[in-house]
Amino acid sequence: MAEIPRVLALMQQMMKSQQEEMKQLREEYRQRETTSGSILEVPAIVLANLCVCYILSNANDEAEMLIRKVEREEERLLFSPDEKVKSFQSCIINLVIGTLYCNKGNYEFGISRVIKAMQPYDRRLGTDTWFYAKRCILFTLEAIAKHVVTVRDSLIDELLLFLEKCEEYGEEVPASIDGPLMEGHLDSMKNTVTYESRQLRALVLEMYDY
Repeated sequence: MAEIPRVLALMQQMMKSQQEEMKQLREEYRQRETTSGSILEVPAIVLANLCVCYILSNANDEAEMLIRKVEREEERLLFSPDEKVKSFQSCIINLVIGTLYCNKGNYEFGISRVIKAMQPYDRRLGTDTWFYAKRCILFTLEAIAKHVVTVRDSLIDELLLFLEKCEEYGEEVPASIDGPLMEGHLDSMKNTVTYESRQLRALVLEMYDY
């Protein structure tokens, strides 16, 4: 019982630190948006960190409002005639949130965010985004295999469809970059998102006896 005041004091200190961090992130976000004139000019990591602070402070509505604001701006880019014009802000935010929830054990919501992050696939699926999406999927499958968690059948169906789409759009997307230490060691036929998503899809099908 004597430890309770110390624990409460530590929790209060953590909450105060979290509130101060959120205040700093909010101020940085406002300054950058005011300077640039567009939320898409604010670095994605600033937006992602602010969303995480909102979520950890149970201010989920504010996080959702921020994400929707980014998505509205990105929707305008979808009508751009220049296919090279891309924005990864909402993609990165959703990947960060998805990773956060998977790490917290809420795999269903985490995976749903990862799936949302990659849409539309022709503009969001890339080597870096695939790396983080794949990591969340592997975390989830490992937890399922160890019977740490059970998930809805509908989520598995969504995951299979997601992997099918990655297989479709990932034929020319490298799964990893051939760096100086790996030069010549990566099989070009297997080093694609298409190949890896097909392997993951086969694993899911085997786990669930589809």
